[in-house]
Amino acid sequence: MQPVVQAVLRSWSIPLVATFALALMALTYLRGAWLLRRAGYPYLPAWRIASFALGLFSLWFALASPLDTFSPFVLTAHMLQHMLLMMVAPPLILLGEPLIPIVRGMPRFAAREFAGPFLNWPVAERVGLALTNPVVALLLMGIVMLAWHVPGLYELALRSSTWHQVEHACFFFASMIFWWPVVQPWPSRAQWPRWAMVPYLLIADLQNTALSAILVFSDKILYPSYAAGPSLFGLTPQEDQAAAGALMWLVGSLAFIVPAILIAIQCLSRRRAEIPVPLSGQAENSSQGASPHPAARKGFATPLNSRTFEAVSFAILFVITAAAFIALSLHASDDDDQVLRLWQQVGPFAIAIYGPSGDWSIGHANFGVLVQDRTNHEVLLDSEVDLFLRDTTGSNPTTATVRALAGEENKLLFTADLDLDAPRTWILGVTVQNANRNATVSMPFEVVATTVDAFTFPWSYVVIVVVAATLYLVYLWRHRTSNSAGLTAPIS
Repeated sequence: MQPVVQAVLRSWSIPLVATFALALMALTYLRGAWLLRRAGYPYLPAWRIASFALGLFSLWFALASPLDTFSPFVLTAHMLQHMLLMMVAPPLILLGEPLIPIVRGMPRFAAREFAGPFLNWPVAERVGLALTNPVVALLLMGIVMLAWHVPGLYELALRSSTWHQVEHACFFFASMIFWWPVVQPWPSRAQWPRWAMVPYLLIADLQNTALSAILVFSDKILYPSYAAGPSLFGLTPQEDQAAAGALMWLVGSLAFIVPAILIAIQCLSRRRAEIPVPLSGQAENSSQGASPHPAARKGFATPLNSRTFEAVSFAILFVITAAAFIALSLHASDDDDQVLRLWQQVGPFAIAIYGPSGDWSIGHANFGVLVQDRTNHEVLLDSEVDLFLRDTTGSNPTTATVRALAGEENKLLFTADLDLDAPRTWILGVTVQNANRNATVSMPFEVVATTVDAFTFPWSYVVIVVVAATLYLVYLWRHRTSNSAGLTAPIS
């Protein structure tokens, strides 16, 4: 295997917080499924459990694999990441019918005091029905897809890791809402006849096709960041854009048309009431519109021997989980905030310099350097790269040279940390040596006085405190209100 291919395959960008959250979700679901089976209600067949696990893995793979690492460099990788978030992970997760297993897998105190009452809350039910109405879901899916592919918003997501995460969240949750009427996970009830999902999916395919065609047939580069950057994997920016559009066209069409065909066959079959079809979303031994399975109530309505012990256990578990989230968020990587600062062909090389986005402040800054052969654009991983700073005023000598090493996430880059110790104009120099060839490039940049960055505020602490306070207030409200909802009511 070629060294460049090996470097690409090793360029994983694992999000610690998201990984922990998905692992916690998987454990909760599996615990709930196991408890349901142990109680004698095996309404979840093995294929649904496998579908849920595969859906979570697809979501994690989209966020952690080299697709995320190279999404700022290659539009095709970015588009494949979006397809996993929108067309693969959501329907697989919903096919696992996650609602009852996840609630059943929670600690009893959390299920009884929070999850169950929320699911039975009339306001939550009305909001859920409104969002999963096929008209609303279809419009929301189309708006989210079109809005985030507008060049302005797309470039914003490329420049900022925070907005990149917001983009991914919009894609995933809008797609969960879109696929809900198609899969109709139990115990939810369909708002439209089953046959109506065929035109529903075909209209969504038309939206996807229109957007894909714009990318494929456009005679200009829609996203300047990909046009200004170096070409990777033998694709020019125009070819990369066309390939991304073709990928979106193919994957999207398969995701929409195949379920539409299966649903049409189901509706035309005379034996559809006797044959369980995966896309119907109904449990194999339940009927449309039926009340929830007894497993949804078993365990919820059972009197508890020690509610105080369960409350204390839940509080301890909440504190441990919150501490884990805070610790992981503080160690989260910010490599996604690097943007292209200079791309220049010098001597036998094509050298690209990546640095922090926005204004550069006093302190440590991480820089990345991509070295390619000027002729064939091959990435030269065996190069020696050195970085140095020079004061433009001449009052300070050149700082010590720092050797750049292979990046922690993107193995195609050479990275190094430099200390920006004063607010002035600096010159960053990069020296590249490969075999008997060498070259030097430099670029000026301005360092401003340190300012308070809103995104450096410890938001993780605030979120945990707000969640804890909300849960406590809900608990007090429920126990001070005589008409508080209980988990013994059906979950609809």
